[in-house]
Amino acid sequence: MIGNIIKSFMCKRNLECNGFRSYINEADLPPSKRKRVENLPVLQCDNQQSPVCSKKNKTEISNEITSSARRDLTEPKRLGISLTDYFSIEELKDHIYNLSQYNQGSTGNRTERSVSENVNVCQLCGIDKLVFVPTPIYCSSCCKCIKRNLIYYWADGRHCFCTKCFRKCCGDDNVSSQGLSISKNKFQKAKNNDRNEESWVQCDKCECWQHQICALYNAEKDLEGQAKYICPFCCLKEFEAGEHVSLPVSTGAQDLPRTLLSDHIEQRLFTRLKLERNERAKLSGHDANEVPGAADLIVRVVLSVNRNLRVNQQFLDIFHNEGYPPEYQYKSKVILLFQKIGGVDVCLFGMYVQEFGSECAPPNRRCVYISYLDSINYFKPDIQTVKGEALRTFVYHEILIGYMDYCKKRGFTTCYLWACPSIKGEDYILYCHPKSQKTPKPEKLRLWYKSMLRKASEEDIVVSYTNLYDHFFAPSTRNSAAHLPYFDGDYWSGAAEEIIRNIETENRGDSTNKVKKLMTKSTLKAIGHDNVYADATKEILVMQKLGQTILPVKEEFIIVNLHIVCTNCQQAILSQGRWSCKQCKNFHICMKCLTLQKTHTSSNGEAHLLSEVVVDEDDIPASTEDQDAIIENDIFENRHSFLSFCEKNHYQFDSLRRAKHSSMMILYYLYKKFTCPKLTLASKRSNSRVRDH
Repeated sequence: MIGNIIKSFMCKRNLECNGFRSYINEADLPPSKRKRVENLPVLQCDNQQSPVCSKKNKTEISNEITSSARRDLTEPKRLGISLTDYFSIEELKDHIYNLSQYNQGSTGNRTERSVSENVNVCQLCGIDKLVFVPTPIYCSSCCKCIKRNLIYYWADGRHCFCTKCFRKCCGDDNVSSQGLSISKNKFQKAKNNDRNEESWVQCDKCECWQHQICALYNAEKDLEGQAKYICPFCCLKEFEAGEHVSLPVSTGAQDLPRTLLSDHIEQRLFTRLKLERNERAKLSGHDANEVPGAADLIVRVVLSVNRNLRVNQQFLDIFHNEGYPPEYQYKSKVILLFQKIGGVDVCLFGMYVQEFGSECAPPNRRCVYISYLDSINYFKPDIQTVKGEALRTFVYHEILIGYMDYCKKRGFTTCYLWACPSIKGEDYILYCHPKSQKTPKPEKLRLWYKSMLRKASEEDIVVSYTNLYDHFFAPSTRNSAAHLPYFDGDYWSGAAEEIIRNIETENRGDSTNKVKKLMTKSTLKAIGHDNVYADATKEILVMQKLGQTILPVKEEFIIVNLHIVCTNCQQAILSQGRWSCKQCKNFHICMKCLTLQKTHTSSNGEAHLLSEVVVDEDDIPASTEDQDAIIENDIFENRHSFLSFCEKNHYQFDSLRRAKHSSMMILYYLYKKFTCPKLTLASKRSNSRVRDH
């Protein structure tokens, strides 16, 4: 182990008698360190038992030393392979102090290493081995996570089966499941007990070792091991001696491409934060610059690509007489929030959205779907607003409101949200959350979204909001399943397809009688079906069963109206004016649904007059065409690809030190993707200063 030979790493190269002599015992060195020693020239001197060197020979030796030094002994260039190379002296001290606090046994403001410290431990955090959270392995058949220390079977490097599914799917020659058929001979037996430890890096100056994560070391920048790494302790000494060479400003989140969307969200966020800070200052009787406030926030769009969403054939078969579109075109986007914490841009918040524009067929036309949202609780400062909510909640709400405001101005009419927390132990976007961050209960998450929607309503960004059940499935509605929007990865569309399969299995063609048994004539008439015919029976059953499924959790499926909606046809009123009731806030009729009698009966039976309201068509763009450029990014192609990328590279967010390093590496790949579109993830090569356990 390194503890037995660490003293050998503290090598000296002494100049004696016109020559270099190495006092290193090469046998004691690990293979990764021998390369540098092997290239050192060992020259004989005049006072040794050797032929006397002539003047000519000395000149040749001098030239040999010079050329050899230029080739092998010149110090490696300082290329900024660690983010600490760009730190100020204050940031270095803060970085060292925070890492010393990571080890619970460490106390005090540590800016120098102690000679009495254990040489086996990281010189920054004071800990020896740190193990990553095990990468989850999912069964390809049942899709469940295979528990630790259990046996599983794998083939082709990507197909894994738990023992139960492997035995169930195993035939005479092949293993078959969900369309897969793999030869039994390709499978290997394994145990889910792998332990992956954090890698190390050695300082080129003091030759002490640190975890790469503690050092904020980017191994991808130094694949050949030719760059110079100086640890934070040595950097501090350089500062104090006036020898530190300043490097250009590091590439960070601010260097990622800006878009109209990111600028809109950022500007709104900064304005709202300034107002919020002024409110706290006024309440406390101080100036705004005397109270803490959020700083160094950066919003960026890292994915913006056009996609085609194909509708499942089973779903299409139900609506073959209603012209349901076989596919939808939409734009997939990813929005990230970074905050500079301790000199590092840390990714705190991520959101996946789907935008179905004006060119899209109904019912998806002019709809946006916020499919996934995730965050980690490292936001600074950890304080509350005047209204008592966490400042980070205020920021995340403003990002959502800013996004909906931008969509409304582009002409989108409806936003769909699914307020469903992740299952414990699983992640939506950011891999491996801190243990201190609790997964919210469904009720708490719904209140979180509704609090945000109330704020948006106060600014007239949101007109109204309801839920999927009340809008499409309530007995008073006259909607068919063909009116339900169809989103990529949405719950209800997947549930509907499962219900269709069950209906086909259970009823075996006798769906008409099934409908008559389940629903009375009055109920059928209420939902718009006076006669039950063969083509409509599946649709009726799907709506009835899907409604029963959604009803217990209906508040989780939120529909947000960004523009005024007709009370009768439930369509956004974008042109031709409308008729509204001044006494009933949410009663509006479009020109198509208006009858000769311009009145309506209120909920208490009173007749209210309707007043005509002219719709300013200039306020609502005829097209939702996106003016932002296409941003392709295979890392963020979908949440599964990003999670897989983080899992394979151990880019975890379970501690701030790991969140910093993970964010640094994610930004590195993002920047490379945008500057070098053909970049692929480089394979790791040998590096003499890096060691893995």
